[in-house]
Amino acid sequence: MTLRYEELRLDSEKKQGDIAQILSVKRNTYSKWENLINDMPLEKCNELANYYKTSLDYVLGLSNVKVVVEPPLFIDWNTISKRLYELRSASKLTEKELSCKIGFAQTTYSQYETGTRRPTTMKLLSIAQYHNVSVDYIVGRINNKTIIKK
Repeated sequence: MTLRYEELRLDSEKKQGDIAQILSVKRNTYSKWENLINDMPLEKCNELANYYKTSLDYVLGLSNVKVVVEPPLFIDWNTISKRLYELRSASKLTEKELSCKIGFAQTTYSQYETGTRRPTTMKLLSIAQYHNVSVDYIVGRINNKTIIKK
């Protein structure tokens, strides 16, 4: 699994500064996201997926299928909390057990489920990988849990 920030940018013949401008951030900020120095906020990753007209799963390397997504899709923060709870419950795990398995503090994970804290892109990716479900599903962009694979 490899994040596709740089690949998508190069395929679109853009410079880091161009994408930074599209995302309304400084070039240095985008550069740190692309080079995995910092974790891109989920809202910005969603903007990036919408800019490239594809799924979050593709941008984040969960899927190798570059589906065309139009019109732009949005994150539903209430759906994230609900779906995280449903996925954990279906796995018959407590918050503490799941937190240990994915390497988060229990309080952090609990805040994601209650909606008092927003998950970062990489944290959400870890959760999706653990449950083998689509990031697009967790954030409410789609209603199908399945990751489209080749």
